[in-house]
Amino acid sequence: MVEQKRDVAELNVQGPAGQTLRQQLIEGQSIRLGRAPANGWAIEWDRSISREHADLIWQNGHLSVTCLPTAANPIKLQGEMFRSVVASVSQVFEIGQSLFFVSVSHMQLANAVMRTMQAAPEPLIAMPPPTVVDEPELEFQTAEAVEGEAAAEEYSYKASELKDVSFGDLERQMEALSNLPRLISGSTSDVDLALVLCQLLLEAIPPAIAIAIVLFDDVDVYKMQKDDEVSNAEIPKPKLMRLQTRDDFDGRFMPSRRLLRKALRRGESVMHIVTDAQSNEFTMATSLDWAFCAPITAESCLGWCLYVSGSGPRQGSSFVTEDSLKGDLRFTQLVAQFIGSIRTVRSLQDQKTQMSAFFSPKVVENLTRKGGVGDVLAPSERDITVLFCDVRGFSRKSEQLKDDLHKLLESVKAALGAMTCGILEFDGAIADFQGDAALGFWGWPTPLPDGPMAACRAAFSILQAFALPLEEQGLLEGFSCGVGIAHGRAIAGQIGTSQQAKIGVFGPIVNQGSRIEGLTRQFGVGICIDEQTANFVRRLMPPQEGRCRRLARLRPKGMDTTLLIHELLPPEVEGCLVTDTSLLNYEAALDSVIAGRWAEGIERLNAVPDEDGPKKFLLAQMAKFNNTPPAGWDGAFSLDSK
Repeated sequence: MVEQKRDVAELNVQGPAGQTLRQQLIEGQSIRLGRAPANGWAIEWDRSISREHADLIWQNGHLSVTCLPTAANPIKLQGEMFRSVVASVSQVFEIGQSLFFVSVSHMQLANAVMRTMQAAPEPLIAMPPPTVVDEPELEFQTAEAVEGEAAAEEYSYKASELKDVSFGDLERQMEALSNLPRLISGSTSDVDLALVLCQLLLEAIPPAIAIAIVLFDDVDVYKMQKDDEVSNAEIPKPKLMRLQTRDDFDGRFMPSRRLLRKALRRGESVMHIVTDAQSNEFTMATSLDWAFCAPITAESCLGWCLYVSGSGPRQGSSFVTEDSLKGDLRFTQLVAQFIGSIRTVRSLQDQKTQMSAFFSPKVVENLTRKGGVGDVLAPSERDITVLFCDVRGFSRKSEQLKDDLHKLLESVKAALGAMTCGILEFDGAIADFQGDAALGFWGWPTPLPDGPMAACRAAFSILQAFALPLEEQGLLEGFSCGVGIAHGRAIAGQIGTSQQAKIGVFGPIVNQGSRIEGLTRQFGVGICIDEQTANFVRRLMPPQEGRCRRLARLRPKGMDTTLLIHELLPPEVEGCLVTDTSLLNYEAALDSVIAGRWAEGIERLNAVPDEDGPKKFLLAQMAKFNNTPPAGWDGAFSLDSK
């Protein structure tokens, strides 16, 4: 008897900026999930997840996820929203900006399979355990065919040509297929997947003696598809991922590269049946007298083949014939089609997972729905909005945590996570992280429907994350943030070399956005924006959502271009420093300063609160010239520092 154990699995969580969490799931145990649960697992980087969000229970190979009544956001599964779901192994679901799925290790899965087989009233097959061979340098048969066609009979079939053929053993093979999704879900690599396929084919095809899952490089596949480029003696050696034989097989199994080549070149299954007992040109071992190869034709499995070889006919038959093997070949073709579809889905999910570090789920869904992701990611010139955000208070935090560098790193990750969540929440893309700063942008790969408005809303969201009540700040305690936004023409896309590339944005607007973010320190404000962005805000943003005011006309250090800098402000509320009245007073004073009437400007600034950062900035700049416009005054202050 196999020892009965509780199923153990892992919950895998991936955040929008590559944050990860892995926690072990115990059968029947309830776990509370949230941004900061009193007891449970914290997804602290995701502002879209409530403090106490959902309860998880792992039971009978499935994960039940139930949102609490107070949870703001539902669960997204297969494009639909739910308050409660039951997810199977490897099935991805979303909460907020984070992706979740359950993985089961190969050994755990094997134990589960053994328990299932022991519990079955009638075992699928009684056989000794297979022998596993994993030899990168395994020899492959390459000898030329002998004169005459009597050595072996050859047959080839497209998948459609066997659709009316009965399976070799319908009950056994349908049972094997029903277990395939569960077995595949536990394979964490292509090698593990190959092992699962070998086991399944041996169990489902009793006459089979040896199974090989073979993989050729893409370049080798291309060469073999050209008849006149590769002779039989020059057939490339494939990479054998896994090979299995039955335990009582004592011969040496060498898959025929000639047979593999024919299957890959034709894109269809090929069968060889020995007719000359003295020849091993096709059988690869004197004790084996037939073989067939079914290629996996999906693009995600280019170069993959399922190779099955055996000895003798099925029970009840007197000798091996084409018809006696057709049913088993049809089953192998079906497995090949199934694996092709699974790997295609996996490939797409991997693309989504990788892209989720740069794009919001909405943008990722749009990109992958179009297909041809590589073309979509090609660089192009667009109207682009860039957003720079930089953490404030890092020096003080690093001094406080100088003896706990791990906690300091976690604090910086939490700050970057808050910035990332704000950018992705409004469908922006992540271009770069520089220390404790992040760069996001909009306008590529999908165009901007309303200019820089999404970036402005993201900026508000980011500042709100850093302005939470003290008891909710967690690792963000002691941090604040400055945000700069600029809008204009730029090139965005997958930028880099053939060896290494990343999603990026290129053009003067990027440098301008960085300079504008740096001005938030000098003005003592949270968000600075350029003139183009301000024009959109005044036209499209209602006052109950946000406001903007002109701050100064400046010539940043190292730049000849003059910029009119604006501040993006939240709506007026009772007790706020910048009321609508003080905003108008400040802009009237600024008009006087730009026009060269500095005395008038200083007088008008008296109506603005003394704590106002931009007021302090203007007064300090004018004081450098003894409150008198310098000769050649053009309305812009030239800054001597960044």
